[in-house]
Amino acid sequence: MNKWKLLVLMLCCAMMGVCGKYLFDYFQESHSNKQAYEAITNIGFPDKDPDQEIDDKNQTETELQTEAETEHDNFDYDSLLAINSDCIGWIRIDGTDIDYPIVQAADNSFYLHHNFNQESAICGAIFMDYRNDIDLTREHLILYGHQMKDGSMFKQLNGYKDMDFYKEHPEITLYLRNQKYSYAVVAVYVTNIAKSGGYYNYLHYNTRQEQIEYLQQTMAAYQLYDTGMTVTESDELLSLSTCEYSSTNGRLIVLAKRRGSNDGHEKDQTGDRTESNRKTDQRSAGTVRE
Repeated sequence: MNKWKLLVLMLCCAMMGVCGKYLFDYFQESHSNKQAYEAITNIGFPDKDPDQEIDDKNQTETELQTEAETEHDNFDYDSLLAINSDCIGWIRIDGTDIDYPIVQAADNSFYLHHNFNQESAICGAIFMDYRNDIDLTREHLILYGHQMKDGSMFKQLNGYKDMDFYKEHPEITLYLRNQKYSYAVVAVYVTNIAKSGGYYNYLHYNTRQEQIEYLQQTMAAYQLYDTGMTVTESDELLSLSTCEYSSTNGRLIVLAKRRGSNDGHEKDQTGDRTESNRKTDQRSAGTVRE
């Protein structure tokens, strides 16, 4: 009997050792990834030079307030592009730790396991659906990101499950290349691929009417609360998608629309998409595991 107890004890110790090693490695890598992204932030949003800080002392209070409101407009896209040619912009949500560069690859797999520096990393990167085209107007942009145990990447999107959090963080700032845009959160969904995998098939203007019907007929059942906002055919849309663990292949989706959507940007896409393009888009990106 003592022999069996000793064996069980040894097995338990071995399992604890393996689990401990896993957790140690996980958080060690998480810490390294956090430092790497902090360094990237300093490149993407460089500090003012000393001469500029001296000039600030001669500014009026109104001028300083205006500058404070636009302090993030010094986005250095070119420097990020020099590091990674897949970089297409930046996302940040004020009052949260969501503050990351955005990349776009030839598929939705590479950046699940590689960081902005294209190094193998459990945290991956915040990446845009490969089927999106940021040069088109009235596009539905989809960004994917992991939920990390250390709170990084898209982990804090969980806050949007609470309406009070939404009220405190109603806007998302998105940089696309050198342009800065503000998006207002429209809806928050908790669902899964089996029930709502079709959500990821509506990316372009030529499917907008179908998308609106899908939101009304399918996604409404999974919307957590009413924000009082709706989607129209002319809106520029943005979805932030991450895994959600209350169901198998669960997804947490935050849908937002650009303020001043009717302004357009760069070129109109009406008629640009052929039926072949559309069929290609029907390949579900919803199977991506964030």
